[in-house]
Amino acid sequence: MQLTDSLAQAENALLALSAALTGTDANALEARSTDLRDAFMSLAVLRQQHSRSGQLLDEALRARIEAVGRQIGPLREQLARASALTGTKVATLLPAQAATHTYESLSGRTARTGPARIYRSAS
Repeated sequence: MQLTDSLAQAENALLALSAALTGTDANALEARSTDLRDAFMSLAVLRQQHSRSGQLLDEALRARIEAVGRQIGPLREQLARASALTGTKVATLLPAQAATHTYESLSGRTARTGPARIYRSAS
């Protein structure tokens, strides 16, 4: 794969993830996040190989790489906000459980930490 192809794939993955963030499909968001990670890993590997070979990047390619890099920060912030919002919604629907067992406080006894009692056989 060429560096320009990998860069185009990363740009497309950024656009797809941005679009997925505006939607409500969690599976699509997860898939687009994975696509973006894979595209950036591929881009990083190819960029490293390109720099090791001693070739210089032309200005247009360098500008595109820098533009993609600038888009990551705001996208990361959007993902963090979406994650926090999801966490708040989950906490609203599923309140935190108490540290005690359900019926422990009613019995007035301390909780048993050993194995459950098993009824003995009649023999």
